[in-house]
Amino acid sequence: MIIRNIKYLVLFFLVLTLVACTENKPIIPCLSCDGSTVIPPNPEIIVKKVLMEEFTGVRCVNCPQAKLEIDNLQSENLFGENFIAVSYHAGFFSRPYNQSKNDYRTEQGDVIIEFLDQPIGFPSGVINRKLFSGEADLQIEAFATWGGFVGQELEEAAIMSLDLETTYNTTNRILNVSVGITPTQNISDDLNLSILITEDDIVDVQLTPDGIVDEYAQTHVFRTMITNTLGDPISDALVANQSNSDIYSFTLPNEWVAKNCKVVAFVHHATAQKEVLQVEEVAIIK
Repeated sequence: MIIRNIKYLVLFFLVLTLVACTENKPIIPCLSCDGSTVIPPNPEIIVKKVLMEEFTGVRCVNCPQAKLEIDNLQSENLFGENFIAVSYHAGFFSRPYNQSKNDYRTEQGDVIIEFLDQPIGFPSGVINRKLFSGEADLQIEAFATWGGFVGQELEEAAIMSLDLETTYNTTNRILNVSVGITPTQNISDDLNLSILITEDDIVDVQLTPDGIVDEYAQTHVFRTMITNTLGDPISDALVANQSNSDIYSFTLPNEWVAKNCKVVAFVHHATAQKEVLQVEEVAIIK
Protein backbone atom coordinates (compact mmCIF):
# COMPACT_ATOMS: atom_id res chain seq x y z
CA MET A 1 0.00 0.00 0.00
CA ILE A 2 2.79 2.41 0.90
CA ILE A 3 4.74 1.51 -2.26
CA ARG A 4 1.64 2.13 -4.41
CA ASN A 5 1.13 5.57 -2.83
CA ILE A 6 4.77 6.42 -3.47
CA LYS A 7 4.34 5.52 -7.17
CA TYR A 8 1.31 7.79 -7.45
CA LEU A 9 3.22 10.57 -5.71
CA VAL A 10 6.19 10.31 -8.10
CA LEU A 11 3.84 10.27 -11.09
CA PHE A 12 2.10 13.38 -9.79
CA PHE A 13 5.36 15.33 -9.49
CA LEU A 14 6.45 14.24 -12.99
CA VAL A 15 3.24 15.59 -14.51
CA LEU A 16 3.57 18.81 -12.50
CA THR A 17 7.14 19.30 -13.74
CA LEU A 18 6.16 18.83 -17.38
CA VAL A 19 3.37 21.38 -17.08
CA ALA A 20 5.62 23.91 -15.36
CA CYS A 21 8.31 23.55 -18.04
CA THR A 22 5.94 24.04 -20.96
CA GLU A 23 6.89 27.28 -22.80
CA ASN A 24 4.18 29.91 -22.98
CA LYS A 25 4.69 32.10 -26.06
CA PRO A 26 4.22 35.83 -25.45
CA ILE A 27 1.11 37.45 -26.79
CA ILE A 28 2.01 40.10 -29.39
CA PRO A 29 -0.48 42.97 -29.60
CA CYS A 30 -2.01 43.46 -33.02
CA LEU A 31 -0.66 46.76 -34.35
CA SER A 32 -2.04 46.27 -37.84
CA CYS A 33 -3.93 43.17 -38.77
CA ASP A 34 -6.89 41.78 -40.64
CA GLY A 35 -8.35 40.03 -37.62
CA SER A 36 -6.13 36.96 -37.80
CA THR A 37 -2.61 37.92 -38.97
CA VAL A 38 -0.42 40.17 -36.84
CA ILE A 39 1.88 42.52 -38.80
CA PRO A 40 4.78 43.66 -36.57
CA PRO A 41 6.37 47.11 -37.02
CA ASN A 42 9.21 47.31 -39.56
CA PRO A 43 12.39 48.78 -38.02
CA GLU A 44 13.93 49.21 -41.50
CA ILE A 45 11.45 51.83 -42.74
CA ILE A 46 13.28 54.78 -44.31
CA VAL A 47 12.00 58.20 -43.32
CA LYS A 48 11.38 60.64 -46.13
CA LYS A 49 12.68 64.15 -45.46
CA VAL A 50 11.53 67.36 -47.11
CA LEU A 51 13.57 70.23 -48.57
CA MET A 52 12.41 73.83 -48.39
CA GLU A 53 14.24 76.32 -50.63
CA GLU A 54 13.30 79.77 -49.42
CA PHE A 55 14.00 82.96 -51.34
CA THR A 56 14.62 85.91 -49.09
CA GLY A 57 16.47 89.21 -48.81
CA VAL A 58 17.67 91.78 -46.31
CA ARG A 59 15.22 94.35 -47.76
CA CYS A 60 12.23 91.98 -47.53
CA VAL A 61 10.02 93.29 -44.72
CA ASN A 62 7.96 90.09 -44.40
CA CYS A 63 10.89 87.68 -44.57
CA PRO A 64 11.48 87.68 -40.78
CA GLN A 65 7.93 86.37 -40.35
CA ALA A 66 8.66 83.59 -42.85
CA LYS A 67 11.81 82.76 -40.87
CA LEU A 68 9.68 82.35 -37.75
CA GLU A 69 7.38 80.02 -39.67
CA ILE A 70 10.36 77.89 -40.76
CA ASP A 71 11.60 77.81 -37.17
CA ASN A 72 8.16 76.66 -36.08
CA LEU A 73 8.00 73.91 -38.72
CA GLN A 74 11.47 72.70 -37.68
CA SER A 75 10.49 72.46 -34.02
CA GLU A 76 10.25 69.04 -32.39
CA ASN A 77 6.52 69.58 -31.95
CA LEU A 78 6.07 69.58 -35.73
CA PHE A 79 8.46 68.20 -38.35
CA GLY A 80 11.80 68.48 -36.53
CA GLU A 81 14.84 67.19 -38.41
CA ASN A 82 12.65 65.78 -41.19
CA PHE A 83 12.19 69.33 -42.54
CA ILE A 84 15.36 70.91 -43.95
CA ALA A 85 15.54 74.56 -45.03
CA VAL A 86 17.90 76.53 -47.26
CA SER A 87 17.56 80.30 -47.65
CA TYR A 88 18.83 81.90 -50.84
CA HIS A 89 19.39 85.65 -50.79
CA ALA A 90 18.30 86.28 -54.34
CA GLY A 91 15.93 88.53 -56.24
CA PHE A 92 14.90 92.17 -55.94
CA PHE A 93 14.92 92.43 -52.12
CA SER A 94 18.33 90.82 -51.58
CA ARG A 95 20.45 93.88 -52.40
CA PRO A 96 22.44 94.80 -49.27
CA TYR A 97 22.19 98.09 -47.41
CA ASN A 98 25.11 100.50 -47.22
CA GLN A 99 25.57 99.49 -43.59
CA SER A 100 25.38 95.75 -44.32
CA LYS A 101 28.47 93.80 -43.31
CA ASN A 102 28.24 91.41 -46.25
CA ASP A 103 26.45 90.73 -49.50
CA TYR A 104 24.73 87.33 -49.25
CA ARG A 105 23.78 87.15 -52.91
CA THR A 106 25.55 84.52 -54.99
CA GLU A 107 25.75 83.77 -58.69
CA GLN A 108 24.59 80.24 -57.91
CA GLY A 109 21.57 81.56 -56.05
CA ASP A 110 20.67 83.69 -59.07
CA VAL A 111 20.83 80.62 -61.32
CA ILE A 112 18.67 78.59 -58.94
CA ILE A 113 15.95 81.23 -58.60
CA GLU A 114 15.67 81.36 -62.39
CA PHE A 115 15.66 77.56 -62.60
CA LEU A 116 12.85 77.28 -60.04
CA ASP A 117 10.87 80.26 -61.47
CA GLN A 118 11.00 83.85 -60.29
CA PRO A 119 8.43 84.38 -57.50
CA ILE A 120 5.81 87.10 -57.85
CA GLY A 121 6.48 88.19 -54.26
CA PHE A 122 8.84 87.69 -51.35
CA PRO A 123 9.31 85.70 -49.21
CA SER A 124 8.66 82.63 -51.29
CA GLY A 125 9.39 78.95 -50.87
CA VAL A 126 9.81 75.92 -53.08
CA ILE A 127 9.04 72.61 -51.36
CA ASN A 128 10.82 69.55 -52.77
CA ARG A 129 10.84 71.36 -56.13
CA LYS A 130 7.35 69.98 -56.63
CA LEU A 131 4.36 71.54 -58.36
CA PHE A 132 1.45 71.01 -56.00
CA SER A 133 -2.17 70.76 -57.04
CA GLY A 134 -3.79 74.19 -57.19
CA GLU A 135 -0.48 76.05 -57.52
CA ALA A 136 0.48 77.89 -60.70
CA ASP A 137 4.20 77.23 -60.33
CA LEU A 138 6.81 75.89 -57.91
CA GLN A 139 7.04 79.12 -55.89
CA ILE A 140 4.67 79.31 -52.91
CA GLU A 141 4.49 82.87 -51.56
CA ALA A 142 1.87 82.26 -48.84
CA PHE A 143 4.20 81.03 -46.08
CA ALA A 144 1.26 80.20 -43.81
CA THR A 145 0.48 77.31 -46.20
CA TRP A 146 4.00 75.84 -46.22
CA GLY A 147 3.30 73.45 -43.35
CA GLY A 148 0.40 71.80 -45.15
CA PHE A 149 2.49 71.06 -48.23
CA VAL A 150 5.39 69.77 -46.10
CA GLY A 151 2.97 67.45 -44.31
CA GLN A 152 1.74 66.08 -47.63
CA GLU A 153 5.28 65.25 -48.70
CA LEU A 154 6.13 63.56 -45.42
CA GLU A 155 3.19 61.20 -45.88
CA GLU A 156 4.79 59.74 -49.01
CA ALA A 157 7.08 56.74 -48.78
CA ALA A 158 10.79 57.28 -49.28
CA ILE A 159 12.31 55.43 -52.23
CA MET A 160 15.91 55.92 -51.13
CA SER A 161 18.07 56.74 -48.14
CA LEU A 162 21.00 59.16 -48.03
CA ASP A 163 23.97 58.49 -45.78
CA LEU A 164 25.73 61.84 -45.32
CA GLU A 165 29.00 62.15 -43.40
CA THR A 166 31.55 64.95 -43.03
CA THR A 167 35.13 65.28 -41.84
CA TYR A 168 36.63 68.71 -41.28
CA ASN A 169 40.25 69.75 -40.74
CA THR A 170 40.29 72.84 -38.51
CA THR A 171 43.87 73.69 -39.54
CA ASN A 172 43.56 73.87 -43.32
CA ARG A 173 39.72 74.18 -43.29
CA ILE A 174 39.32 71.35 -45.79
CA LEU A 175 35.90 69.70 -45.66
CA ASN A 176 35.33 66.18 -47.00
CA VAL A 177 31.77 65.08 -47.66
CA SER A 178 30.77 61.45 -48.21
CA VAL A 179 27.34 60.75 -49.68
CA GLY A 180 25.87 57.26 -49.95
CA ILE A 181 22.70 56.64 -51.94
CA THR A 182 20.71 53.45 -51.31
CA PRO A 183 17.43 53.06 -53.23
CA THR A 184 14.65 50.79 -52.04
CA GLN A 185 13.74 49.96 -55.63
CA ASN A 186 15.36 50.00 -59.05
CA ILE A 187 15.39 53.56 -60.43
CA SER A 188 16.04 54.28 -64.10
CA ASP A 189 15.18 58.01 -64.12
CA ASP A 190 17.80 60.66 -64.87
CA LEU A 191 18.74 62.01 -61.43
CA ASN A 192 21.20 64.55 -60.09
CA LEU A 193 22.92 64.90 -56.73
CA SER A 194 23.22 68.39 -55.30
CA ILE A 195 25.38 69.23 -52.28
CA LEU A 196 25.46 72.67 -50.69
CA ILE A 197 26.58 74.50 -47.56
CA THR A 198 24.44 76.72 -45.33
CA GLU A 199 25.41 78.88 -42.37
CA ASP A 200 23.38 79.86 -39.29
CA ASP A 201 23.61 82.80 -36.88
CA ILE A 202 24.95 85.39 -39.31
CA VAL A 203 24.27 88.69 -37.58
CA ASP A 204 23.66 91.57 -39.97
CA VAL A 205 21.20 94.22 -41.10
CA GLN A 206 17.60 93.18 -41.89
CA LEU A 207 14.40 95.08 -42.64
CA THR A 208 11.57 93.99 -40.33
CA PRO A 209 7.97 95.19 -39.72
CA ASP A 210 9.45 97.29 -36.91
CA GLY A 211 12.06 98.90 -39.14
CA ILE A 212 15.70 98.19 -39.93
CA VAL A 213 17.41 95.98 -37.36
CA ASP A 214 21.22 96.16 -37.33
CA GLU A 215 21.78 92.97 -35.32
CA TYR A 216 19.47 90.42 -36.92
CA ALA A 217 20.43 86.72 -36.90
CA GLN A 218 20.08 85.11 -40.32
CA THR A 219 19.75 81.32 -40.42
CA HIS A 220 20.27 78.50 -42.98
CA VAL A 221 21.83 81.05 -45.37
CA PHE A 222 22.93 79.49 -48.67
CA ARG A 223 26.70 79.81 -49.01
CA THR A 224 27.69 77.71 -51.98
CA MET A 225 27.14 74.58 -54.01
CA ILE A 226 29.86 71.95 -53.71
CA THR A 227 28.49 70.17 -56.78
CA ASN A 228 27.55 71.94 -59.98
CA THR A 229 24.86 74.54 -59.40
CA LEU A 230 22.06 72.31 -60.69
CA GLY A 231 23.66 69.10 -59.42
CA ASP A 232 25.95 66.38 -60.71
CA PRO A 233 24.47 63.53 -62.78
CA ILE A 234 24.22 60.19 -60.95
CA SER A 235 25.88 57.90 -63.45
CA ASP A 236 25.92 54.69 -61.38
CA ALA A 237 22.98 52.34 -61.74
CA LEU A 238 20.49 52.72 -58.90
CA VAL A 239 19.65 49.15 -57.95
CA ALA A 240 17.38 48.25 -55.05
CA ASN A 241 19.22 47.91 -51.74
CA GLN A 242 22.64 48.56 -53.32
CA SER A 243 24.57 51.61 -52.14
CA ASN A 244 26.54 54.02 -54.32
CA SER A 245 28.82 56.56 -52.70
CA ASP A 246 30.91 59.59 -53.68
CA ILE A 247 33.31 61.88 -51.83
CA TYR A 248 33.59 65.63 -52.37
CA SER A 249 36.15 68.07 -50.97
CA PHE A 250 35.83 71.80 -50.36
CA THR A 251 37.88 74.43 -48.54
CA LEU A 252 35.82 76.73 -46.30
CA PRO A 253 36.58 80.45 -46.68
CA ASN A 254 38.04 82.01 -43.53
CA GLU A 255 35.05 84.30 -42.99
CA TRP A 256 32.62 81.39 -42.63
CA VAL A 257 32.13 80.10 -39.09
CA ALA A 258 32.57 76.35 -39.44
CA LYS A 259 30.67 75.47 -36.27
CA ASN A 260 27.61 77.25 -37.67
CA CYS A 261 27.76 75.57 -41.09
CA LYS A 262 25.85 72.54 -42.33
CA VAL A 263 26.01 70.37 -45.42
CA VAL A 264 22.76 69.64 -47.26
CA ALA A 265 22.62 66.90 -49.90
CA PHE A 266 19.62 66.00 -52.02
CA VAL A 267 18.75 63.78 -54.97
CA HIS A 268 16.41 65.23 -57.57
CA HIS A 269 15.14 64.71 -61.08
CA ALA A 270 17.40 66.10 -63.79
CA THR A 271 14.57 66.67 -66.24
CA ALA A 272 11.85 69.32 -66.39
CA GLN A 273 10.10 67.61 -63.47
CA LYS A 274 12.84 68.78 -61.00
CA GLU A 275 11.27 67.02 -57.98
CA VAL A 276 13.44 66.17 -54.95
CA LEU A 277 13.32 62.50 -53.94
CA GLN A 278 15.34 62.62 -50.71
CA VAL A 279 17.36 65.13 -48.69
CA GLU A 280 19.73 64.94 -45.73
CA GLU A 281 21.57 67.47 -43.57
CA VAL A 282 24.54 67.22 -41.23
CA ALA A 283 26.61 69.74 -39.29
CA ILE A 284 30.21 70.25 -40.41
CA ILE A 285 31.39 70.18 -36.80
CA LYS A 286 29.33 67.73 -34.75
